[in-house]
Amino acid sequence: MRIVRILLVLAVPIVLLSLAASAYGLPRLDESETVPHPIVGRLDCLGCHAGGEDFAEEHQGVTNETCTECHLIGDPEGIPPVPHPKEGQEDCLVCHAQGAMKPFPGDHSFQTNEFCLNCHQISVVAVDTAEPATAASAIPVIPHPIEGRGDCLVCHDLGKMKPFPADHEGRAKETCLNCHQPGEAPASPTTEAPTTEAPTAAAAIPGVPHPVEGREDCLMCHDTGQVKPFPADHEGRGNESCLGCHEAGGGEEAAPSPEPTAVLPPSVQIVPTPIQEPEMFGENTCITCHEGLGGRSEQITADWSESVHSRQGVGCVSCHGGDPTQADAGAAMSPEAGFLGPLPKESIPGLCGSCHTRVDLMRPFDLPTDQLDQYWQSQHGQALLEGDPNVATCFDCHDQHRVLKASDPSSQVYPTNEPEMCAGCHADQALMSSYGIPADQYGLYQQSVHGVAMLENQDLRAPTCSTCHGKHGAAPPGYQQVANVCGQCHAKTEDYYLEGAHRTGMTGQAAPECVTCHGQHDVPRPTRDLLVGTDDRHCGMCHAPGSAVAGQVDAIYQSLTAADTAYEEAEATIAQATERRLIMAEQEELLHQANTPLVESRALQHNVIVEEIQAKAEESMELSNQAQASAEEALRGLDTRRLGMIIALAFILVTVVALVLIKRELDRDLESKRAGHRSGSSAGE
Repeated sequence: MRIVRILLVLAVPIVLLSLAASAYGLPRLDESETVPHPIVGRLDCLGCHAGGEDFAEEHQGVTNETCTECHLIGDPEGIPPVPHPKEGQEDCLVCHAQGAMKPFPGDHSFQTNEFCLNCHQISVVAVDTAEPATAASAIPVIPHPIEGRGDCLVCHDLGKMKPFPADHEGRAKETCLNCHQPGEAPASPTTEAPTTEAPTAAAAIPGVPHPVEGREDCLMCHDTGQVKPFPADHEGRGNESCLGCHEAGGGEEAAPSPEPTAVLPPSVQIVPTPIQEPEMFGENTCITCHEGLGGRSEQITADWSESVHSRQGVGCVSCHGGDPTQADAGAAMSPEAGFLGPLPKESIPGLCGSCHTRVDLMRPFDLPTDQLDQYWQSQHGQALLEGDPNVATCFDCHDQHRVLKASDPSSQVYPTNEPEMCAGCHADQALMSSYGIPADQYGLYQQSVHGVAMLENQDLRAPTCSTCHGKHGAAPPGYQQVANVCGQCHAKTEDYYLEGAHRTGMTGQAAPECVTCHGQHDVPRPTRDLLVGTDDRHCGMCHAPGSAVAGQVDAIYQSLTAADTAYEEAEATIAQATERRLIMAEQEELLHQANTPLVESRALQHNVIVEEIQAKAEESMELSNQAQASAEEALRGLDTRRLGMIIALAFILVTVVALVLIKRELDRDLESKRAGHRSGSSAGE
């Protein structure tokens, strides 16, 4: 009987489990599928199967531990091996998730790298086999060294030089070496007998047949179409990519190209300095002779003596050659002495560049060595290359022989002198008309907020010509328009503008820029008056009165006006209290705090988000009103104290008068008593 009870107890859970299995549809052992792979190292069944198409709905909620209770372990079938080495290619999804190179099945879409090798075994496939190409054998080797060429996409993403297949679209340069192994190949053409085989990508890359030191700007020569112009498929490549493929050469030792090359324009050639700098002589006949000639010659020597070149030992022969130790003029200026004489204008940049591109000479003075490169990229330099003799060179801006430090207030390029120096050419109506350039920029600048700050107030923070156009005329990349450089100084305002509707909300029409509202050279002091009216540069010029946008503009104007008025009234009240000798430190601090959101609200105009502008304006108004109320209270207290003082003074005055009168009365009484005493004394005698 006891055994029966035990059996019954054991049977109950078995029956319940069977019923549960039937209710939830769990398969019995004889109905379950076989696991088609080993499970060693693959205990996370749900890592692969919980997102696949073969995962039955009735399996929802099961755990890894319950899988093998139903599914038997069998041999793997149908799982392809990995047909390439694993090393360096651990990120399987870099290639296989792109959808074209062995794309994984749709049921693998949830997979991550760590699950791949749970099922797929590594199988190394030889590259050089007669077998049909596998995924690994079809991966080409990189036919050139990769040192210094880490950015594969610089060349291969341009669609011409070994463009990558369409299925590589969107892959980053970091993924290339995951599949492609680096190889070695000659970097430049050789003089060996030609072969019938097609040259590789590397074998067709010519070396640089000259030293690159001081010539890092490859495009200065090769992008002009005159000196070894680069192929059409190189269009759009920058200087930084050239040496990624082309090996630097040694100059004279490099084999000359069989193709004819154009001669460098004289202005591009670096004019060698005739002597090693710095070197001076005990006797300099150049100076003594020119001083005695008087006129222009004497002025040249006087200018040179004031220059930085004179103080650093850069003398006449440094630029003109010759022998300064010869007393005879013919011998001093003979061809045998290396005399160059006055150089033509197109050679001046190269002459100056012979020193100013040398790091060893410029480093002691903390001077940059890229001015020559910048000049050739500028409008001036480009025009000089085309043979225009009217453009400015180094001599025109740096005063020829009287070259002063840029920080010297007497220098032509000192900020307060620079606008007038540029106007020497740009205010010449006859000269500018030939280029279609207006000649009124200097006059407009003088009247602008920038010009007044620089020329009248001597504020060196204000921009000058070079601030917007570049010191040597080469504006930074992407800054072809002057409007784009305003953000160099007005950074926060530019940020607001870039996130506002004027930049992001303009569709089908040109977006207004800084110059649209503020002008170029004639930038006036901006005020909120630009928000009203329909004149040029005012909001009404684009937004008609009565429109929805005009209503928003009016709301902005009202908020800014209220904030400005509150601030100005508080400022005036505090000034009045200060004049009356009241201490206003607390009120001035409040006003200082109010200025910050006030300035921010003005800058926020450029994102034209009404709510944000109003919020900042109200914040400023609240602080201004607090300062105003506190200052007014102090003034009222001062009036009360003054009234009390007047009353006190009047009381004191009345008291003093009364005391004087009482004293006089007492004095009279005393005098009467004395007189009576004297009379009594006389009668007794």
